[in-house]
Amino acid sequence: MFDKEYFKNYKEQSFKWKFWSSIIKRYTNKESNILELGCTYGYLFKHLNGYKNLYGIDISKHAIKIAKTLNKKANLKVMNVEKLEFKEHTFDLILAIDVLEHLPNPKQGIQEISRVLKPKKILIIVTPNPNSYSHKIKKKDWFAYKDPTHISIHNQEYWLNLLQENNFKIKKTTTIDLFDFPYLTKFARLLNLILYKTKSPFLKNIGDNSVIIAQKTA
Repeated sequence: MFDKEYFKNYKEQSFKWKFWSSIIKRYTNKESNILELGCTYGYLFKHLNGYKNLYGIDISKHAIKIAKTLNKKANLKVMNVEKLEFKEHTFDLILAIDVLEHLPNPKQGIQEISRVLKPKKILIIVTPNPNSYSHKIKKKDWFAYKDPTHISIHNQEYWLNLLQENNFKIKKTTTIDLFDFPYLTKFARLLNLILYKTKSPFLKNIGDNSVIIAQKTA
């Protein structure tokens, strides 16, 4: 699981990482401690030039091995989100894109994230949105069900409650991505690309993924 075969179709998608780096820069500066959970090959870090304190973890030994060849300045390590090997109040921003749905115990993962994030600092999560238009039409054929490692798919309300129970104040909720849109697939994917490149990919309710930006309370 999570070996070379698992990542065979994984692509860089620089437009995606450019967008997320722009969001990170809104909440941080180049001295901030940034942690990406599930960093895979570490493509995000290419777009955070000048940032001195970049950390990435992934449960995949293969992913971290590749990430280390692509990122000489980032601190990269094989690690489980549910057992983070960092001290309390270490990070200024934590990013978790396509991560929480893989966790056997999301509650423990959120508790660990809360522990290592500094008070008043930012968590960004992106995870499949079962309220999406794509899911309503495709049902069992929806993209999130095609990966057997997606064992924790929940609606946005579930994640909001879990965050609020663990010392987070919600700053923004929205959805993102049209890559699994059931109609006019090529057009939807082109539109998705354009939205990312214009730095406005957020969609009200219908997107394939939920986005939550939360701030840890003091």
